[in-house]
Amino acid sequence: MIRRHLLPHCYTADDELQHLGNARQPVLGPLIHVLVWNILKAKRATWASDFQQLMGDRDLALLQEAVFNAPSDPLFTTNDGLEWIMARSFRHPRTQVEHGVKTGCVVAPSEQHFYLSPHSEPVSQTQKLLLTTLYPLEGEGEQLLVLNMHAINFVSVHKYVEQLDQLRAALEPHAGPVILAGDFNTWNPARLGFFKQVARNAGLTEAVMQRQSRLAHMNQHLDHVFYRGLKLHEVQSLEHYQSSDHAPITATFERIRSR
Repeated sequence: MIRRHLLPHCYTADDELQHLGNARQPVLGPLIHVLVWNILKAKRATWASDFQQLMGDRDLALLQEAVFNAPSDPLFTTNDGLEWIMARSFRHPRTQVEHGVKTGCVVAPSEQHFYLSPHSEPVSQTQKLLLTTLYPLEGEGEQLLVLNMHAINFVSVHKYVEQLDQLRAALEPHAGPVILAGDFNTWNPARLGFFKQVARNAGLTEAVMQRQSRLAHMNQHLDHVFYRGLKLHEVQSLEHYQSSDHAPITATFERIRSR
């Protein structure tokens, strides 16, 4: 039995999102350069330098296993180029480091919401997150919906699908362009199939890339990028980066203007 004082402090749906840094642009586009990365709590020695290199020309970044109240804080709190939104799942009982997902953008969001997974991970009793942000696009007043998801891991497929219901509900009201990305923990065919069904029903296309599977991930790909209402110029999985157990993904999109 785990002693209560050793369990993480878990946040609730009533907790506020954190805002870090300052955006430098009023609107996004016409090109949108994206980084998607599960950063393994920013704990490996070379992570900070890799992150700064990867962020060089990025307009939008979706991070999972992100942290706050940690040594990496200055990369976000003193940033004058991007505004970061962090949704928190839990705080470590010993280090007081906060864990969750972060979305950063050169544009301030017009709306932001987060959803804690309906079920918790076994043992740690922590929930996973879906963070949604809405950004104004250059031109005709349309907005881009960005969904940054870290899907629940060590639970039944039924409980996994219940978190996908939150994703479905977040997508439903938005008729415009979408980027959906993150660590979806699709480590078996059933999980991947259910996820792709939700994406397909919302009219999303997967950004297919060449990459290697990893033994630590049960030889399955866990990280994905889906989109709608945008033109994909390129997408890459950067396997040579070793500062996380997940390879960073970069992608470039162009807004499709309505006729």
